Amino acid sequence: MFRPTQYLLWARRFLGQARFDLATSGISAPSLGELGVPSPAELDDSSGWVRLREAIAAHSAVAVAETVATLGTSHALWVAYASLLEPGDEVLVEDPTYEPLLRAAEGVGAHIVRFERARSARFALDPERVERATTARTRVIAITNLHNPSGARASFDALRAVARVAASRGAFLLVDEVYAAFDSFVDANGIFQGSARKLAPNVVTVSSLTKCYGLGTHRIGWLLGPPDVVQRAEEVLSATCGMLPLSHSQIALRAFARIVDLARRSKSLLADKRLVVDAWAESQRLDWSAPAEGLFGFAIVPGAGDLTAAIEAGARDREVLVVPGSFFGVPNGFRLAWSAPRDVLDEGLGRLRDVLRDEVA
Repeated sequence: MFRPTQYLLWARRFLGQARFDLATSGISAPSLGELGVPSPAELDDSSGWVRLREAIAAHSAVAVAETVATLGTSHALWVAYASLLEPGDEVLVEDPTYEPLLRAAEGVGAHIVRFERARSARFALDPERVERATTARTRVIAITNLHNPSGARASFDALRAVARVAASRGAFLLVDEVYAAFDSFVDANGIFQGSARKLAPNVVTVSSLTKCYGLGTHRIGWLLGPPDVVQRAEEVLSATCGMLPLSHSQIALRAFARIVDLARRSKSLLADKRLVVDAWAESQRLDWSAPAEGLFGFAIVPGAGDLTAAIEAGARDREVLVVPGSFFGVPNGFRLAWSAPRDVLDEGLGRLRDVLRDEVA
């Protein structure tokens, strides 16, 4: 039913193994102590499920009826596809893209069609390209925002235009916005004002507190959509896992209660590291996506072949790791993140320079 996701298999082998990790695309984790450990009485409080849904709605500035809690963004993505598609339906997916957008759709029996986010346009979302790729069978148009792997942000105008394209086919726009809160995060009231869900009735979004806040191990995710889609998503959840763990809701509520402090922490960890990477990429004469926000970008090495073997050798011999572009369909490229501490980033960039020099020599 589900083909192996090659990127995730690779990540389990390599992520966390290199001393100079320039591959991990998320803020480092805060301790559970920083979140606050729920008491035994709170862990037994069954109101946690309802309160979590309310907290997600408040955080995203949408109605409670438009929210479903999930176990991270990957789970939310699968729930979204299972709620929106029937076997044989067509899903239009950006190219390049994050591989699970493809595999989850295939897993529910969808037919995949691609549209280009052009490197020459710095991977911008082009509604006209999307429209040309749609057919009468298109039921979902799936994108990431910030774009994974380039880090490019799609404007609200572009998202609205693509939502209109989808609506003309009776389809939905599905936006994985797990990175969308970079770099503004939340306002003083803990609200993320930038969700695409609010742009059009046929927009469905998935997200979590994983990447922007470092809470990946706690799997605090959600789906936002029209109430009828949410109702189907609840049925999918009931059929596949019954209900989410009550302990999950209590930890999530702690995180949402501290989201302003967590955002402040993330901003301090980002500091000026993107500018450091921009300067390094320019010095190496790479074709660099140069994102204005976030904590990763995409580099292409002109004239190079598939860099996967060289990247894996660099992890082994030089202890530096980036994500091979082959997992995004661009084998002569790599995704580079700046989530590491500044001293690790600086040393890692030096070692990565040596890996690339050896490859193109």
